[in-house]
Amino acid sequence: MKRPFSLFASLLALSLAVPAFAQAPAGGPPAGFEGFMAVMKQQLKPAPAPDITPIPLGAMGSPSDTQWETMEGYLTARNVTQPAIYPVLPAPGTANGTAVIIAPGGAFLTLAFDTEGREVAKYLAARGITCFVLTYRVDPTPHDIDGLVRTLGERMGKAPPKMTHGEIESPAESLAAQDGLAAVDYVRSHASDYGIDPHKVGFMGFSAGGMTTTNVATTYTATSRPDFVGVIYGAMHPRPVPADAPPAFVALAADDPLLGYASVPIFDAWREAGKPVELHIYARGSHGFGMRKTGTSSEHWIEDYYNWLVSEHLTSAK
Repeated sequence: MKRPFSLFASLLALSLAVPAFAQAPAGGPPAGFEGFMAVMKQQLKPAPAPDITPIPLGAMGSPSDTQWETMEGYLTARNVTQPAIYPVLPAPGTANGTAVIIAPGGAFLTLAFDTEGREVAKYLAARGITCFVLTYRVDPTPHDIDGLVRTLGERMGKAPPKMTHGEIESPAESLAAQDGLAAVDYVRSHASDYGIDPHKVGFMGFSAGGMTTTNVATTYTATSRPDFVGVIYGAMHPRPVPADAPPAFVALAADDPLLGYASVPIFDAWREAGKPVELHIYARGSHGFGMRKTGTSSEHWIEDYYNWLVSEHLTSAK
């Protein structure tokens, strides 16, 4: 079995295998916790920030607060206090006018910057789409690994089974939505700088980033409305879908143990509102497959997403 590459997916795998993960018995850690801690201490390494100049989305916080690390070579970020977007651009002369803002997941505690951000952006940029990876504000975590894993465990231990609307409380969720809306506003207002069609600015996200996507897609203003959205193993709070809601692409794995029941309600809400929506359910892939090679059909979600963009005339085929 391949070990998940993101901190969040790693913790999820353990917490599902050990249901009492967050309920430590008196006198010691729960079963499996010490082993997981040992793996984390071995695999999680401090890392420099990505070699992309970020664009801050506000004066709050500080970029120096962001804690960059790698898990099996894949970059992650946490303790983000100043939201920013990281441009990943098509080769000169190949941009087709479409833009996508990408929000990684991580339980509003970490951000899987590579597997649910930069790797997605590279795929789309190679096909002419101008991309921006969003590092939105997340809840603070202790700087030490022991404290980080314990915080993740406490949050995941509160997750109810068969969530249908992402019932994980996070103070940062509303901040992340604000950052997502600010990102759309920024990209659209600077469309001419990047050769972007201001009417083809999309937003997509994974897990907590997928929840951020549905928040953005249902609470926008005229300038921050995304023209299309992609929700990959995400969730949506019960709320009306706006009359002018953007078309949506939704994808998940049927064996997702965390949000496997949360994507169909998104599809139903969009369809009942009479808005364009497409749903893909892959047999296997679990949670957090992102751009990882899983050996299952879920690793082809990015191709399905790109084909959807082309079929909806949101981007040009290449």
